[in-house]
Amino acid sequence: MLCKCSYFIGLVHHIRKMKFPPYYLKGKGPLSPNKEPLHSKGDKLMNFEPHSVVALARKALLASKEAALLAEDSKLLDDSHFPNFLSTNLVDDKLKEQRTVRSTRFIERQSRKRGAPKPIQEVQETNNRSGRPDVRRKVNESIDLNDPLRMFLWGPETKQLLTAKEESELIVKIQISMKLQEVKHQLQIQFAREPTSLEWAEAAGITSRELKSQLLSGKSSREKLINANLRMVVHIAKQYQGRGLNLQDLLQEGSMGLMKSVEKFKPQAGCRFPTYAYWWIRQSVRKAIFQHSRTIRLPENVYALLSKVKDAKRECIQQGNRHPTKEDIASCAGMSVERLQNLLSNVRTPLSMQQSVWSDQDTTFQEITADNAIEAPELSVSKQLMRRHIRGLLNVLSPKERKIIRLRFGIGDGKPKSLSEIGTVFGLSKERVRQLETRALYKLKQNLNKHGLDAYSDLLF
Repeated sequence: MLCKCSYFIGLVHHIRKMKFPPYYLKGKGPLSPNKEPLHSKGDKLMNFEPHSVVALARKALLASKEAALLAEDSKLLDDSHFPNFLSTNLVDDKLKEQRTVRSTRFIERQSRKRGAPKPIQEVQETNNRSGRPDVRRKVNESIDLNDPLRMFLWGPETKQLLTAKEESELIVKIQISMKLQEVKHQLQIQFAREPTSLEWAEAAGITSRELKSQLLSGKSSREKLINANLRMVVHIAKQYQGRGLNLQDLLQEGSMGLMKSVEKFKPQAGCRFPTYAYWWIRQSVRKAIFQHSRTIRLPENVYALLSKVKDAKRECIQQGNRHPTKEDIASCAGMSVERLQNLLSNVRTPLSMQQSVWSDQDTTFQEITADNAIEAPELSVSKQLMRRHIRGLLNVLSPKERKIIRLRFGIGDGKPKSLSEIGTVFGLSKERVRQLETRALYKLKQNLNKHGLDAYSDLLF
C-alpha cells in the first residue's frame, strides 16, 4: 500500500511539472481557468499527515484518473505526438534565445572584427506631421562658393521680378531724386561751394525732412530696380563669352550699362524698363569688348567684317565644304581675296615673348627667337676682313684721289658728301672733282681681281 502511495505521489509531482494548453472535456466544454489547477491539489495532498495515507492515495488515484481522461481526450499522451510537442517547445525556446542574442551591439562587434564600417543609423524625428522622414539638403563639395556668378546674384532681392506698376512707382521716385540732384548742381555753380541742406530744401521748395526722405526713397528705389534686373545682365554677358573678356569683366560692364539706363530712362518712352535697359547693357558689353579684348585695339567696322567672315565660313561648311579656301570664303562674304588676306593679317593676336613655348617647360619665346638686329659672328668677321682689303686697295690711288674717294663715299665718318662740297674743300670745280672720281674708280676696278675682293661679292649683292 505504501508503494502504491509513493507511486501515486511521484505521478502527481510529474503532472505538476508539465504545462498543458487549455483542454476540452467531453460534454463539459473547455476547462475554465478559474478552476483549481492540479499542482494546487498536489500541494494540498502533500500537506496531509502520514496517518491519512489511505485518503491521500484515494485522492491521488482520482487525480490520476482525471489526468488520464484529459490526456485521452486531447490525444496529447500519444507516443507519436507527445515528443513533437516537447520538441516544438524546445525549438521555440532556442529561437527566443537566438533572437535575444542577435542585437545591434552584437552586429557592431562583428563588423569591428571584420574591419567593416559601422552601419549608418538614420534618426527620424517623431514630431513630423506627415509621417515621412525629414530630408536635409547637403551642399555638394564640388560647388565653388567663390563663383563670380553665385556672388553676383547673391541675395533674395535679385530673384524678385517687378510688375509694371511697381516699376512705374520706383521710376517716379528715382526721377524726383534726380531732379533734386540737378538743383544741387545748380546751387554749386551759383555759390561756388557745397550748398547746405537748408539752402537745398529752400531751392527745391520743400522742407529739409522731406528732402532727406525723398533722397533716401530715391536711393532705395534705384537699388531695388537695379537688383531686380541683374539676371538680365547675366543673360546678356553669357552671350558674349569667349571674345577676349572673362565673365567677371562682362558682368561689370553690363552692370555699368544697367546703371546708366536707370539715369537715361524716361517714362514717356512707351516701353517697360527692361526693354530699354537691354540695349544699354548690350552696348556697354560690346564697347568693352572692342576696347579691351585685344592688345592692339581694332575699330568697330573691323569687328563687323570679322563676324561677316565667320558667318561665311560657317555657311561654306554647312554646304558640305569641310575645308573652305580663302577664295570660297571671300566669294561667300562678298569681298575680294586681297581684302580678306589684309583683314586676317590685321586681326592676328600678338603673343608675349615671356610666354612659355611648352606647358611642361619654362622655355619662353624670347629664348628661342633670333634677334635680327645682331649680326651673325661669321658675317661680322667677313665684313671686318672686307674693310681691311678695301683700305689696302685705296693705297693704289694718289693721296688726292684717295681723299676724294673717302669724302665721296663717307669712308671713316659714315657721312658721304656731294661733288660741290668736295670742290670747296680742294678749291676745284664740280666737274673737275667728278673727273678725278671717275679716274680713281677705274684704277680700283683694274686692281680688284689682284687683291681678291671677288670673295666678298655675296656681301655686296
